[in-house]
Amino acid sequence: MKKFKIFLIVFVLLFFTGCGSNVKEVHNLDNFKNVVAEKELVVSDNMVNYTADYIKEAMVGIYDDLSIEMVIYDNDDNASNVQDSQIKSFMNMKSTNSVINKEKGKNYYKVTMITNGYYLVSSRIENTLIFTKTLLKNKDTVDYILDKLNY
Repeated sequence: MKKFKIFLIVFVLLFFTGCGSNVKEVHNLDNFKNVVAEKELVVSDNMVNYTADYIKEAMVGIYDDLSIEMVIYDNDDNASNVQDSQIKSFMNMKSTNSVINKEKGKNYYKVTMITNGYYLVSSRIENTLIFTKTLLKNKDTVDYILDKLNY
């Protein structure tokens, strides 16, 4: 009986800790703007570059040769479709020495790739997408922004 109780406690703990890590919190453009500004990128509204009605908001952070963008779509499906297109584009750049990482959860999907001196990221949580294609030297800055936002 004692072994069963211990097993039950361990099972419940694993269940609760496992389920919680599979969901991420969506952030808004204000969060994005604040974190990007910490790394001294100039942040601006980027809606002038979009005409699609399913794009609700867009912001870009730029510094020298680094550009990172966050776009908010009208629904999860549209964000997912755009991300799929980005990933296909990434795969067209793939070389034999590429390093690709994928992370998937209940409401998010993230793909990173290092190839030919570039760092490519497409990270989606629900209807929001953060992405960049930048030189590998900017990887630490991009990772800082993504980690701080938990994207």
